[in-house]
Amino acid sequence: MERARLRLVPPLALLTFLAASGAAGDARADGAREVAERVVEQWRAAGGQVTALPSRFLFDDETTLIPVPVDNNTGCTHVALIGARGLSFRARLSDATSDPLAPEVGGRASSLAGVIELRRCGGTRSIRHVVVTSDAGRGALEVVVARAPSALPLLTSVIPERTGGALPPVPETGALPALPPIERRAELAEARGKREGAHIEARTALRAGDDGAGEAELALGAGCHRVELFARDGEVRPGRRFRLDVDAELRDPSNSDHVLARDRTEAPDARLEACVGKSTRINLVFAGAPANADLTSTLASWPLPQHLPSLWGAATRGKMARVMFTRHVAAPEADPVFLAEGSSGTTPFPLSVEVGGCYLAVVALTHGHARSLQIRTVVGARESTDERGAAEEAALSAFCVNAEESARLEIHARGTGVGWGLALFRVKSGVWEAGR
Repeated sequence: MERARLRLVPPLALLTFLAASGAAGDARADGAREVAERVVEQWRAAGGQVTALPSRFLFDDETTLIPVPVDNNTGCTHVALIGARGLSFRARLSDATSDPLAPEVGGRASSLAGVIELRRCGGTRSIRHVVVTSDAGRGALEVVVARAPSALPLLTSVIPERTGGALPPVPETGALPALPPIERRAELAEARGKREGAHIEARTALRAGDDGAGEAELALGAGCHRVELFARDGEVRPGRRFRLDVDAELRDPSNSDHVLARDRTEAPDARLEACVGKSTRINLVFAGAPANADLTSTLASWPLPQHLPSLWGAATRGKMARVMFTRHVAAPEADPVFLAEGSSGTTPFPLSVEVGGCYLAVVALTHGHARSLQIRTVVGARESTDERGAAEEAALSAFCVNAEESARLEIHARGTGVGWGLALFRVKSGVWEAGR
């Protein structure tokens, strides 16, 4: 949103630049540059060939590639990424998988206190760059690359104040109780779906591999669906401190990078919610189950809202349905009163609205991949923004108009080749309390 303003309003450009400069100053005040210099000194003392790359500025919700010096040897490569303590980001080496469910040691990590260390020893391919993605905050990032014939000291010993240092022993909590049987947990999930008006489909039996992971294909009809996955608990041993934690994803078989839904919570059962605009086959991928364990998945289904526009195809209808489904918004009872479409940038829409009327605005991607997708509503002196659209590929806003008030919508989209569709519905008041 800030970048769009840079292009449109020069005075705001100056404010944004000053804010960015202030953030970079905060990073330096937090000691990122000094910490990076210590890392350079320690890794050189340990025999590494060390290069301190130019500082990079990381923006909100941005993914950037940082080139690293090319070296075709088979030794060890260490990369340190150092920012302000409050900066949260993820990074991976160019030859590391982007699959969050795949096991990966050293090639992919999330920041702790503004620091990430990536390392790779051996291998036949040279590391060309580091992929860095911002999760929260913005600021300067210091990058240190080191290569050596063998592993260098880890950052936990070089900068312990930024990497956790010595941790106190974990208190003994006693043995965990056994989970209810898998059949009982599945019955409770199906009963919950029935209370919410869902049609309950037949259960699917699955089996995990030696690594506790597995995959199955599911057929989903047009509508919104809740898939829940249950694994049999492993052996309960006295003093065991860790409980079963199953993670899962629903993926598009034709594009494994397109994730329809993801559950990476720390829970014994996985719960996934997705909507599709037409009959679709999807892949259910899971990890974290006991080795060679039996699993059961349940499927609860709801029909698509009848009045979603078909102008942009089934995929966009599914995205609009999902954002309404996951936010527990009632389906509109009539066709949209306003339709629009657009692309990257900031697009404002002055609206012709009725006094005392309530409205629901839904925007969803029609093509491309957005780094940012926001819908902003301005009604009189009130305004609200839904900024979660990039991950869900859709966003929504509900509002009512009082006497002598006007309304305006703004769609903010960032990305390459992005297109979106907007639908505005006239609804009754209490849309948030009506349920599905």
